Amino acid sequence: MWEEPHFEETVLELHDISLLLNYERASTEPRFRHTKLREVTTNEFSTVQFLTPHWAQVTRPKIGLVFDRAQQAESFQDEPDLPSNMLPNTIPANLSHLSSKELETYYWQVRNHDGCFTTVTLFQHFIDLFPEFTRIRVRNVEKDKTLVYSTLASDRLIVEMYLHEPHTVSMSAVLPDNETYITGDDPTMTHAVLGFGPPGSTIDTILDLASLQFGDVGRGNKGRSLFVLESVFQYANRLEKFAKSSNFKKPKLSQRIQGTPNDDWLRAVAHRAKERWEKRAAVPWCGHCGAPPPRDRDLKKCSKCKAAWYCDADHQSAAWTFHKHFCKEVSDKK
Repeated sequence: MWEEPHFEETVLELHDISLLLNYERASTEPRFRHTKLREVTTNEFSTVQFLTPHWAQVTRPKIGLVFDRAQQAESFQDEPDLPSNMLPNTIPANLSHLSSKELETYYWQVRNHDGCFTTVTLFQHFIDLFPEFTRIRVRNVEKDKTLVYSTLASDRLIVEMYLHEPHTVSMSAVLPDNETYITGDDPTMTHAVLGFGPPGSTIDTILDLASLQFGDVGRGNKGRSLFVLESVFQYANRLEKFAKSSNFKKPKLSQRIQGTPNDDWLRAVAHRAKERWEKRAAVPWCGHCGAPPPRDRDLKKCSKCKAAWYCDADHQSAAWTFHKHFCKEVSDKK
């Protein structure tokens, strides 16, 4: 008697794999690899002169950052780039006032310059490493109400839109490479995100892994998270913080994207993230930034569910706005 073949179901937690993908991508981003922050300005630069006269003419809110590519000793070549090591060993006076959150924002803002298609491609490479019938569990929160469902990873869609008149302009320069990266300078910019929905239904959840290219307004989960994972309704409202208008209601939808620059690097990032996912039972990661345990200590464990870990109390506090809705002990008491 013929029997229907059995496929072992693989289920990926969307929030968790997003943490891993973003960490592995940002910490090895080639454009800013081993760079140290030299200057941050909202006006004119004081430590370097750029041949970009229109920068002075920008009347919208703007942020400019200058980085020096540091020469790393061979023993430190594999050290990840992090907000905590973005400053030079001797911190200049003009940067000594920066808080850890400001450094975190600048770190993600520069690494997300034109990052939307990069993150979409990375997600695609990652999913391609899993079996055909892999599922994704989507969890998000809207007005303190949780939404949880499982859908085929292959059913995700790329949602491509135009943002008209971005509210801010950011420029990052890397020396001595003389490379400059600008976001929001053009009247219209293309932005792409990933859309998910329950089986047989329309998109109801948006994942924007490059949202912090717009600064703090790109933080998800009530301004605490390093990416956006939220309902379509919430994201539509968020776009008003990114730009004056958009065509989000009539976007271009597609299922796959062709290769982007640094495709080999993105494939390597996807493989590292997959290895970490598969070792999740033995080696956890921070529920805020996706970092693995440091060499000299363990991560901080959630005292309620004992199933989530964090770099420190600040990261635990930042993640709580999301985690509290899924923390087992909290849920059991409701």
